[in-house]
Amino acid sequence: METTIEVVEQSQVGQVRRMAVELARAQGLGETDLGRAALVATELSTNLVKYGKQGTVTLNSFHDTAGAGLQLIASDVGPGFPDFDASRRDGHSTGGSLGIGLGAIMRASDLFDTYSRIDQGTAILSRIAADRNVPAAPARPALELGARRAPMRGEVECGDAWAHARSGRWERLCLVDGLGHGPLAAVASAAALAAFRAAPDSATPGDIIGLCHAAMGNTRGAVMAVAAIDQAEGKFVFAGVGNIAGVVHSGESSHHLLSVDGIVGHNVRKVLMVERCWSPGDTLVLATDGLSGRWNMTAYPGLLKRHALLVASVLFRDFAQPTDDATVVVARDLR
Repeated sequence: METTIEVVEQSQVGQVRRMAVELARAQGLGETDLGRAALVATELSTNLVKYGKQGTVTLNSFHDTAGAGLQLIASDVGPGFPDFDASRRDGHSTGGSLGIGLGAIMRASDLFDTYSRIDQGTAILSRIAADRNVPAAPARPALELGARRAPMRGEVECGDAWAHARSGRWERLCLVDGLGHGPLAAVASAAALAAFRAAPDSATPGDIIGLCHAAMGNTRGAVMAVAAIDQAEGKFVFAGVGNIAGVVHSGESSHHLLSVDGIVGHNVRKVLMVERCWSPGDTLVLATDGLSGRWNMTAYPGLLKRHALLVASVLFRDFAQPTDDATVVVARDLR
């Protein structure tokens, strides 16, 4: 589970730094990498105190074909960068400092990306990987994934859950929203993900929802969606039950994905499967109803070119509602 820390005053900088080092150590990072994690956490948090508005830092681990380690996402709704290229150069400062913070973050990061809009805020992603100096680093995956998830305010367990699995030629994604919130909702979501992961290679998204329905009879049930992407053949298949929002962004167009009414585990009529072409550069966005339905990518020019985790983080920052569990998952084709 990700950890998010509000950063609005100086004492919280130390809190973020300690959490970053703790999580990095748990991921097996060595002393040099722990130092990089502490530096990035400190500089990101300090910038939020100086320039941000309603700033937060979210920390968790990452593990994919490109490596494993710690990732940090700093986001705010402050003034944004008027000139990012100038801000990244050492010596540039608008706050009376030495002006080396952003450059230091970039040099210490194994992966760095940012999205900023004037008067709309900034989101920055930094990843600190283990064994930075290993010469033959694995290639980045062709399908880049990013997600943000948080429980309803006041809850510890999140009733939303998501998973990704490679199955034969298919890249599969599942997003589940257990009814209500808290531990019982989490139980329902866990049952769905167990069935999703156990599904055979031949199972379609519709078949997988059927398997989840059978596995969730003793739970309170859930709404959910399953997507399958065959990049080699250019195929996309989707099935959804309930109010999971799904959109495929392809070039300049957006295609909203239709779900049927029902509750998986209790009452599901025949599941509708949506099939369409999948092209290099396409992006899939899935979200539970903990995100306000008002999000529209046309308000964020250039965002779909950024890392999938930044896409998810900006949407989460602007549309997640504290009165419900909230999750957004993004899959971006890098070809």
